[in-house]
Amino acid sequence: MRTRLTIMAIALTTAATTTGVIALLGLTLGWQGLAVSTLGILTLLAAYRLLVQPWQHRWGATDQEVHQTMPGDDLLPDATTTTRAITIAAPAEQVWPWLAQLGHGRAGWYSYDWIDNDGRPSADHIIAGLQQLQVGDQILMTPELGLGVREVEPTRHLVAGDQQRGVWCLALYPVAGGCRLVSRWRVRWPLTPATALWSLVSDPGAFIMEHKMLTGIKTRAETTVQDRNRRLLENERGGSP
Repeated sequence: MRTRLTIMAIALTTAATTTGVIALLGLTLGWQGLAVSTLGILTLLAAYRLLVQPWQHRWGATDQEVHQTMPGDDLLPDATTTTRAITIAAPAEQVWPWLAQLGHGRAGWYSYDWIDNDGRPSADHIIAGLQQLQVGDQILMTPELGLGVREVEPTRHLVAGDQQRGVWCLALYPVAGGCRLVSRWRVRWPLTPATALWSLVSDPGAFIMEHKMLTGIKTRAETTVQDRNRRLLENERGGSP
């Protein structure tokens, strides 16, 4: 409940602030103020759509990762695609457990918990009871909204979602010194003024949350590996004659 209310509060605050600015300019400058504020908003939206959105829709991803076929792509062909990625200095086997326990009411989203996890801190350790992710399970975004798991291949990828809500894939690709975590969203909404407006409003927030999630997974996985290596080194030193 708190997650839904927080998201609604942010959206309403943004809308109220924008409306307030337009109204204030209209009251103080009349029609000229309305024209200036409308032009300013349209300019900002155009700048975001042409400059910022293309960058954040492929944040961290290489050209190869953006254009490669990923699991789940066939579930929603001819869709709008967002591909983001990050390098993690840990093997895929050490990163996968953090993915397997993702979700509201589970280990959290490793993002801004006051927004998407009812204020509860996301887990900073592996939870053994949440490691058996299976097809048909729900990865909850909020207490009322979730994505059904469609495909699971441990240490490699998971696919969740449907044609109505979109398809999401998290995949791990081994590289020297660790792995690449690639996140791909595919959505296909009907093009209407309402969906276009909602996309512009929600799109920046989705990027901010997913950026934090990817870096949160990276930090947790790398810290776990570093701690394990440190303990192994201490044990070796302790066992030396």
